[in-house]
Amino acid sequence: MEKQTIKTEKVLSAYRVLSTAKYSKMSDEDKIKVWKIARTLKPVADKFEDDSKDASEKFKPEGFDENLRKAQEYERVTKDKDADASKLEMGAAEYGGFIKELQKYNKIVGDAIKEFADKEVELEFEKLTEDAFGKLMASNEWTMEQAMEIGMLIV
Repeated sequence: MEKQTIKTEKVLSAYRVLSTAKYSKMSDEDKIKVWKIARTLKPVADKFEDDSKDASEKFKPEGFDENLRKAQEYERVTKDKDADASKLEMGAAEYGGFIKELQKYNKIVGDAIKEFADKEVELEFEKLTEDAFGKLMASNEWTMEQAMEIGMLIV
């Protein structure tokens, strides 16, 4: 087994690819190695998802969900020439203010998520041989980018 220090964003990329991988052309022993690698990556991916959802909720301004609903309705009505704009709950000025609030919110959440993604984690797992990785690639229709994302981590 080999310990590695890896950025969370690299773990996420590898986990996304491995979580849907097929193993048909691999030996049973190598299938188990891949499964163990994915099992090692999963808690990091789950924590990132939980932290991202938490940041999205914690940084929401008061009344955000209701204003988002009103803004979506405003957009729908203003795009539909036959819609009755007199029943809108949000006017153009309010909509413009909400868009500025939304941009600020997205930046704050984006910065928090970037911080989570840049965090380094230490993981330990047994890497695959090049032969086993070749069989894993042969079992899947990955792009070169996907193969590189996981190959750099697990081979």
